[in-house]
Amino acid sequence: MSLYIGANYHPHDWPRERWPIDVEMMKKAGFTTVRLGHLCWDSFEPDNGVYTFEWFDEVMGLFADAGIGVVLDISMHPAPMWVHCLCKGCNIGGINGDYQYPVRRYMEDVSDPGYQHYALRFAKTLVNRYKDHPALFAFGLCNELGWCHRSHSAESRARFIDWLRKKYGTIERLNQAWATQRWCRRLLSFEQVGFPETEEEAGSPEAWLDMRRFFSDGVGEFITALQKTVKENAQEKPTTSNHYAENPSMGFDYMKYYEGFVEYPGVGYYFNYYDIENIRYVNTEMQHRIAETDRPMWCIEYQTGGFGIHHGRPGVLRMMMLYSLLCRNQMILGWTWRTMLAGEEQFVVGLLEHDGLPNVNFDTYVQVAGEFKKLEQYAFPYNPVPEIGVAHSYDADWVIQYPNNIQFKQDYKTCMREISRTFYQLNRDYNIINLKRVKHDYKLIILPSYLVMTQEEADYIRQFVQKGGYVIMTAYSATLDEHSQAFACTRPGRLADVFGIRIGGYERPGDGQYYEEIEQREAMAFETDPQTGACLVSCNQYGKGKAFYTSGQMDHVVMTEVIRRLEGELGLTAVMTVPEGIQVREIAEGQYYFVNTTDKPLQITLPGEGQLVLHDMQVCDTVTLNAFDADLFLVQTKQM
Repeated sequence: MSLYIGANYHPHDWPRERWPIDVEMMKKAGFTTVRLGHLCWDSFEPDNGVYTFEWFDEVMGLFADAGIGVVLDISMHPAPMWVHCLCKGCNIGGINGDYQYPVRRYMEDVSDPGYQHYALRFAKTLVNRYKDHPALFAFGLCNELGWCHRSHSAESRARFIDWLRKKYGTIERLNQAWATQRWCRRLLSFEQVGFPETEEEAGSPEAWLDMRRFFSDGVGEFITALQKTVKENAQEKPTTSNHYAENPSMGFDYMKYYEGFVEYPGVGYYFNYYDIENIRYVNTEMQHRIAETDRPMWCIEYQTGGFGIHHGRPGVLRMMMLYSLLCRNQMILGWTWRTMLAGEEQFVVGLLEHDGLPNVNFDTYVQVAGEFKKLEQYAFPYNPVPEIGVAHSYDADWVIQYPNNIQFKQDYKTCMREISRTFYQLNRDYNIINLKRVKHDYKLIILPSYLVMTQEEADYIRQFVQKGGYVIMTAYSATLDEHSQAFACTRPGRLADVFGIRIGGYERPGDGQYYEEIEQREAMAFETDPQTGACLVSCNQYGKGKAFYTSGQMDHVVMTEVIRRLEGELGLTAVMTVPEGIQVREIAEGQYYFVNTTDKPLQITLPGEGQLVLHDMQVCDTVTLNAFDADLFLVQTKQM
């Protein structure tokens, strides 16, 4: 299979005479792929129903002649000003309900039916014009859907009320779910419902969580409708998307919706050049997007320079590009080709300077383009079948973010980054999974900070352990039911018998730490505090499997140790022993891919004599990999 590399290009920003110059530079650089079309709906449709595709036909022709494949983004986010004028509901309602002037991108309500009429009409027109073009490689489902604003407009409120009617049926059931008897908030009809947040206060946690689910469904259903529109008109063309489901202000429940719109998972991949520690968790979003798709990742945006950063530490950009292959990546399209002259991103440094001449980032991309050509002859893209699944909870993320929350101190992003650090330390792969629709068989499932536990999810965990699976659950988990109400039963709610424990209390010794007091019932102590004797990790045999509970919040040190102690018992595939800081996978039999993520050279003991592909040299027994370097080792003779 192939590895793809290229850039994001914005021909509408540059004069026509510049286009062939840029395309020729990309071709000589060894680029295979380019992303076009994003953020420029009004360049294709400057007014309602008025299309001007002729200029773009010329651009597509240039890339076809150069043999460079186009990922054509269907640009509908941001919406043109004429859509805002024609469609009142498209405009974002501020938290006080007033309509907000669209001063920047992404200030449209993508769940509004009026907006969707114009957006999906444009999508159908664009797809049908270019679906058979020789340059077309794939369609992109818009740009960063999920990065938008919560709309409190009258139109949005009316849809929220309809959403609640469909979910609860009667006002009595809604009152029960929202515990409206508390503080005299009882509702007499659905028409009395308002958004549970104002300029002054946030409403109850139950109502607030439902509001977040409503906004999530609006985005998730829209991107699913966009995928349906593409497939109805161009069934054979692959699709991808750099959606932003993880956006902290909006986002959407990716695990609920991904099966309806994801063909090739996509992402915008950015990192901190000067914080090498972040390498240990930078692939968190990539793993989330891959989920259980069984497809490689397409980084349709990938860092070049940065916001006010011309380039990072020497070697870091190349190392991160090569490291991404271990994160199951297949495509790197740099953001951006040329540094913009104007707009909000005029100092996000690209591969070319403002004057159109290459910089050091360009040189790195050229080097990696050549290295991708060598590596794609072997077992790339790397697409493993992990033995461990990590359950993701969209609800837990929002429960922790609830404005008046005083209980949960570790935010969910930190929790999931600790998971990523765990698997970095273990040199193992994992899948992010949805407990309501698990597709593969796993030996171990981890539930980090799984705060909200529905009956459906609890039933799955119970059956999984009964049949012989192992589960590790951290503190905070199974605290709330599906309405964000605390369990009246013994915690962990709905699963206390599976784990054989009762959570009797908790303590906060400081420094952001949190420990729950595990009362062992049927469970044994897997790890105890050497000073107090308190149970730090419990273990309960349930059916043919085992359930473990950690007294502390998600911590990569604890989780790494627990998994290492269980590797033999679980029969996990053995991993190669390497110095800390080296990431390694046997991507196929006798093919070992190494990445040195540190700023110092490290010596690796090899499994025999063989060849380094990128350095084109024979090695035997050991090799020293330089700082921020990587290579593929091919075993020729294995030691007995």
